[in-house]
Amino acid sequence: MPTEKNIKTPEILWEHFESYKTECKANPRKENYWSNRIEKEVSISRERVMTWEGFEIWLRKNKIIVNIDDYKANKEERYSEYANIIHTIGREIWEDKFTGAVSGIYKENIIARELGIKDRSDITSDNKPITTIKLIRGHERTKDESQQDS
Repeated sequence: MPTEKNIKTPEILWEHFESYKTECKANPRKENYWSNRIEKEVSISRERVMTWEGFEIWLRKNKIIVNIDDYKANKEERYSEYANIIHTIGREIWEDKFTGAVSGIYKENIIARELGIKDRSDITSDNKPITTIKLIRGHERTKDESQQDS
């Protein structure tokens, strides 16, 4: 017999997310650093990044639920009606991270890594296979010869 859900409807889950988002954006993190120019400690506000983990911690602190993995994974097909809300929450979190990184609010390299975004440039081989490795001493070795040494 299925147990009762802690979050009764998808709409309530959405309301919780909206509350988390509001609290997250209304309460920035403080960064303290020493300013040599004015010779004192300075505090600046840094916008908080929304994350699934942060949302789950918010739910726990507010005594709503400890873990939302079952909702996200649709465990035993019990959470199908939550799928659209879960997807929308995920997209909002992704978009917040992406636009925050692009605009310089968040550290772009950390966010890019978390979002699985890679910026790769080939500046050495013109997108052709490397067959010869030139050593600083001027000795040339083929790729095959180099692999034999390994």
